[in-house]
Amino acid sequence: MRPMRLARAWVLLAAVAASVPALAAGGHHAVDDANILEPGNCKADGWLANEDGAERLLHADIGCRVGPVELNAAAIYAREHDKSSQSGSGLQVKWATEVAPRFSAGLEVAGAWQAHAQSSWVGGTLATLFTWTPRDDLAVHLNVGRDFIDHGPDMAHSGVAVEWTASPRWSFVGERFVQLQTQYLRAGARWAVDKAWTIDLSRAHSLSGRVGSLWTLGASWQFDRR
Repeated sequence: MRPMRLARAWVLLAAVAASVPALAAGGHHAVDDANILEPGNCKADGWLANEDGAERLLHADIGCRVGPVELNAAAIYAREHDKSSQSGSGLQVKWATEVAPRFSAGLEVAGAWQAHAQSSWVGGTLATLFTWTPRDDLAVHLNVGRDFIDHGPDMAHSGVAVEWTASPRWSFVGERFVQLQTQYLRAGARWAVDKAWTIDLSRAHSLSGRVGSLWTLGASWQFDRR
């Protein structure tokens, strides 16, 4: 099976942006949490992903709480190893609610478009989200869904993540997930610069599949739009 180019692949998947509250998976992590921003709050994320010896991807998004849902818009730029590049955009709607003490469920729908292409529609994602918080410093996230790719087969979109908040400044995430027919294991660390800013660094190791391993460096900013 021919390897999938990271540039086109991540134009789709980078459309899925997550929220930033404490104990949220958030940012560039693949497994999203079942939480949304508080009313009146917005957030902005940005990250740089580098596939080993191959493509690089730059992602930026902004999202706000609008009524019962969180709306996110993303812009993506990918540069391939042969110096060619692609760009795209994405939109996401996310809803979540607490269904039992320390347990939340949610749903997200996302779509992505590729710029300067004959067929600009790339595809979309539909996923159910679950978050269990057994204690204040620990959260477990589970996602189950599908990626619907234009002119291609549907793909499983699922994963589980464990997030541990070691201190008010530091938290750590471990993920096991599948995307684009690739099995990944990721470990990441997050540093809270202050109440509004966080910085993330992670390594996603490709266990098997069509896309290589990735290093990702990102930053998030949460603010009140009122």
